[in-house]
Amino acid sequence: MPIVSNTSPLIWLSKIGKIALLKRLFGEVIIPEEVYKEAVERGLQEGFSDVLAIKECIEQGWIKVSKLDEREIKLCQKMMDHAFEIHLGEAQAIILARKIGTLLLMDESSGRAFAETWGLKVRGTLYVIIKALREELLDRAEAKEIALELVSKDFRIEPKLLARILREIETFVPRHK
Repeated sequence: MPIVSNTSPLIWLSKIGKIALLKRLFGEVIIPEEVYKEAVERGLQEGFSDVLAIKECIEQGWIKVSKLDEREIKLCQKMMDHAFEIHLGEAQAIILARKIGTLLLMDESSGRAFAETWGLKVRGTLYVIIKALREELLDRAEAKEIALELVSKDFRIEPKLLARILREIETFVPRHK
């Protein structure tokens, strides 16, 4: 089943060379136009080479850019008027995930909280790593290395949450042992 992603999970996973995990886990990722603009167009303008991986995934066709209609765009504006900390990319991703009725990948806590009030299932970048571990696409050492690499590249995470995730990785028992 396809998922919808906001900008940050795409950027973080491409920074660490693991964006292909999204294809292996979900098959298809749908992003709204504003997420494309934030991740690819602005990333290229600012000289971030990791956005080339995102652009390549779009060219391969498993990351799809979806255009919202006029009514949905107006709904995004209303959302941003009432929740000032939500940006256009987040608003469009929330609307798109709600329209499709699928999982939303988003790291920003304010956007996540808003999406959850709308009944959406929301997960972040580290969920992708844990899911890949559980589906045995990564082993414990790889998952731990990826989580720590994210932190070393300034991925913001509360120390308690990082400790919990590292414990979960350490205690994971593969099915095929």
